[in-house]
Amino acid sequence: MLGVVNEARKIGNGKAAYLGFSFGGNFSAMTGLSGAVDAAIVNGGPVDKAWGKENAQNLPYGMPGIIGNDMWFDHEPTSADFMAAVQQFSRRSLLDQADNCPMLVINGANDYFVPQADTLVFQGRRNTEVHLIPDIGHCGVLGGPSKMQEVIDMVVAWLPAQIGLASR
Repeated sequence: MLGVVNEARKIGNGKAAYLGFSFGGNFSAMTGLSGAVDAAIVNGGPVDKAWGKENAQNLPYGMPGIIGNDMWFDHEPTSADFMAAVQQFSRRSLLDQADNCPMLVINGANDYFVPQADTLVFQGRRNTEVHLIPDIGHCGVLGGPSKMQEVIDMVVAWLPAQIGLASR
């Protein structure tokens, strides 16, 4: 991941931003909280409570198998294997630190994959803007009429100033 960031810095003005949706939002949170990038956008990222026993063991729609596949399991992980493996995706240690680059954190208020707490945990952090969009689910898309345009508008309004570009 950091190799991609280093390559991105060679393009344009040398600034790098990370935009991650859903599981990708976890990695966006990691790079933003660690300061590895100049700006991070986290949309629907599972970062903390999502990996707790009460949530991770009850993921719907075959998500443990899908996430297990992303973690290179060559079989459906047992519950114990899955729970042990997903702990690497908790960003609690980074959340406990005060440093981060500018961050925009967004999700739908009715997300059935990622608890609201994983969005709201960013409230009050320096250089961080948090939006919990009402009446919609995961990433502002699922569980009702899509609010993806609203999400895109937030990103387009926020990002240019963070990386030293004029707003369009």
